[in-house]
Amino acid sequence: MKKLVFILGILSIISCNKGKNTLQDAMKESMEEAIENKTGSHVDLADSEDFDSNAGFVTYKSAAKTYLNGEEKMTAAVLFQKENDGLAISFQLTGNEGQSFITILNHIPDNFSLPLEGRFAVSNAYDGENPVATAMFMDVNENGMMASEVPYEGIMRITKLTKDSMEFEIDGRGGDATDANSPSNWKSITGNGKITSPIIQSFGIDKNDVLK
Repeated sequence: MKKLVFILGILSIISCNKGKNTLQDAMKESMEEAIENKTGSHVDLADSEDFDSNAGFVTYKSAAKTYLNGEEKMTAAVLFQKENDGLAISFQLTGNEGQSFITILNHIPDNFSLPLEGRFAVSNAYDGENPVATAMFMDVNENGMMASEVPYEGIMRITKLTKDSMEFEIDGRGGDATDANSPSNWKSITGNGKITSPIIQSFGIDKNDVLK
């Protein structure tokens, strides 16, 4: 998890300067080398040309509320991270008004194929067989941070995973954090996402070994 936060931090720095493509290209190779020397793992940072055509559109709603309706164009980043317990794929989408959406699949086997399914579980518990799915919407404004209801059971499915386009679906049940241990309170939570020209970064694995 520390490595995930580290790489996402680098993504934030690059994203804030996405107009400076020439500088990014000059820095990219040296940053990759520095990270690889520090961690001993293979690293691919985002290519500057991905920023120009990058876009993500997400629908995410519960039975009680629609958090994202799929109309807002969001900046969409994707992280591939290889750990001892398998591959992790993370989609992170950020809007212009402080809204963000993140979904992660952990414990993915190396030989996975599409569609790739992961299961939601309370406390992200791993059953030893199926990849674990996590999804959350957050909204930061002048009143603070609001987090959405989250799925505690159900499936996240990645249906497309190319360098040009990625798609995922969410079909689960869940609720607020206080409902985690009260299945009788869980309600339907659904969503889907489409990403074009994703900003891809990888840690510990070549991104071309993940793309399908």
